[in-house]
Amino acid sequence: MPAISQLSDATYPRLIDAWISAVEPFADLAESLTPQQWSAPSILPGWTNADVVAHVVGIERDLLGDTTPSPELDWAELPHAQDLFSRYTELAVAIRRGEAQAEVCAELRKTIAARREALAKEPGALGDIVRGPGGWELPRGVVIRMRCFDIWVHGQDLRAGIGQPGDLDTDAAWVAADQMIRGLGRTWARDVQAPVGATATVAVTGPGVQFEVTVLVDENGRGTVVATPDAPTVRLTMTWPTFASLSTGRAHPANAAPTIEGDDDLARRLIADFNVAP
Repeated sequence: MPAISQLSDATYPRLIDAWISAVEPFADLAESLTPQQWSAPSILPGWTNADVVAHVVGIERDLLGDTTPSPELDWAELPHAQDLFSRYTELAVAIRRGEAQAEVCAELRKTIAARREALAKEPGALGDIVRGPGGWELPRGVVIRMRCFDIWVHGQDLRAGIGQPGDLDTDAAWVAADQMIRGLGRTWARDVQAPVGATATVAVTGPGVQFEVTVLVDENGRGTVVATPDAPTVRLTMTWPTFASLSTGRAHPANAAPTIEGDDDLARRLIADFNVAP
């Protein structure tokens, strides 16, 4: 896939820097929340802002090998956590509910320091298989990119909840954008079921991340990235916050819906299926 930034083919040290550009501002933001903001419902169903922070702490501790205990939870009372992955992420949140903001943030800072030390000691082969979230074995580069994506997105969740935009042009933001783009071809071909030869161009105008990418349904029915034609079947133009929101299943910012050109039906089906987040 053509790179949208130098982060698309980043070395291991650069990916560590990208992770730092996500997790350190996230910790700063968590510490800056007022008590009312800390306990307020987040934009994510079933979670407060405190729960969002606890989630990030839990995943990073899991990657250190400090697995989360499995408390007895009444899943019928947790309708936002009905699939396996959601239930896995709920465990770290549940055991930290009721803890003071200072305690959770202190644990986050301690965890960041331990993760930085562990990452610095690891060899730099991105393809080596390492522990991923939940104990799943994944390539090292994939795990770091997943963490950049997840932490950056959850930082945006906190910011959306308190009306404080920011961190739109960090290395982590570019890694997150690259992760989002990787799912676009599959969405266009498999979910939208666009016909063979149909093209969808997505132009993202910033602020922060800016790019243009086009996907085509090839003769085998697969979505692939191609050069942008003069007249794509569908062209969507949107801001970076809108693209990020749609790609992660969040509501896009008010008065910032994508501009549609071309086949209106296919375009609206693409917008409806944009979410690539787990």
